[in-house]
Amino acid sequence: MSAPLLRPTLMGFLDRPDGVIDGVIGLGVRLALLCNGAMALRTYTALVRGEERPILDPHPADVPALVRYLVRRVAWEGLIWPLGVAALCWPLWSAGPEIYLTAVGLAAGGWGAGLLMGFPVHLGAVWAAESPGLAGLFNLIRGQNPQLQAALLYAPGAALALGAVGVGAAATGARLGLSGQSAGWLLLLTPWVLGAVAFWLTPARAERPYYRATLLLAEVDGALAAREDPEEARSVYLEWAIRFFPTALRPYLRQDLRHGWRAHRGWVTGAWGLGLVALAPAWSDATDAATRAALIAGGALALIGALGQRLGVSDPAWLDAWLAPPPLPRLLARGLTLWAYLQGVVIPPTLALAVRQGGEAALGFVLPLEALALALAVAGAIAGRMRGAGLAPYLVVAALAWAGLTWGMLTGGVS
Repeated sequence: MSAPLLRPTLMGFLDRPDGVIDGVIGLGVRLALLCNGAMALRTYTALVRGEERPILDPHPADVPALVRYLVRRVAWEGLIWPLGVAALCWPLWSAGPEIYLTAVGLAAGGWGAGLLMGFPVHLGAVWAAESPGLAGLFNLIRGQNPQLQAALLYAPGAALALGAVGVGAAATGARLGLSGQSAGWLLLLTPWVLGAVAFWLTPARAERPYYRATLLLAEVDGALAAREDPEEARSVYLEWAIRFFPTALRPYLRQDLRHGWRAHRGWVTGAWGLGLVALAPAWSDATDAATRAALIAGGALALIGALGQRLGVSDPAWLDAWLAPPPLPRLLARGLTLWAYLQGVVIPPTLALAVRQGGEAALGFVLPLEALALALAVAGAIAGRMRGAGLAPYLVVAALAWAGLTWGMLTGGVS
């Protein structure tokens, strides 16, 4: 629903016939690298820090079968990336099916490369760290880290680099294909071919690196546990603000803030990361800086607002049934917690606009964003009460709200 509103901001090249090919390839490459990076990091998490490792580590396991299972699971969980790109790029269809399919095809190739190359590269990193022939190279780049630890640290970067090679070849093929050389379209398969070859070589070398990584993780976890500050482990983001709220609300605010910080910290820090992304277009004197920043910040708010549903899903159902908290204070506390988390998206671009264009521009930017944040906090809190059934309704509401904000900014109805 929001995709057509992205055209003026991200797809201005569609209005310049001589710039369509360069524009769509540039957009496709960026989306491909984004998908590649997301899947490469996801494979690292699944293989190195996955939930299966603590269960399987003490026992003999069929590691090649485990890797095949992880590929299927990560692919299923990561389908949102190519599907999201297909929806995002829908305005490109107006320039022709081949333009639309080029962007989607490039992004899908980056996604496939990250998925299929991620597992072999992370397993191969352990083998490389123990290879006598590569010892000299690791001594140059490892710094103060032991070789095995350095290998796992650099593995995601290596997966990204290999994926970028495949994406670059695919982009070259897309340019040739759009220029009339049909054979160039075959190069769109390059990321998939490279990934398939790498994955085909994995089973024969999987078992030893998998268990060697276990020893390293035990060393790292032990060292961190020895240095961990007990007070730091008990500190919770924004818990200091609870004292400003009514006494009846404080226990539920404390519960949600602790649950969100300890179980879903990545969402909270991710809000600030997305806020910094929205800061980039806001740090400008251009007349459309606020519109561009609002487009990005609105999408980020819609994404982070889904944390409300995740909080509900990860809440122990038996605890709510046992304690039977009153519904209204519980819902209000969840909404306030979400709204506070969403400020990480709002604050950076607002400050950037205030510095570059003054307080009036920042005020016109922040008021509609705060209204959107409030609406999404309410929707997320209600979705959390619905647990697993709440995600789909939330996504519909979030997409409509984001589309409304974007449309208002583009037409001048919101300022």
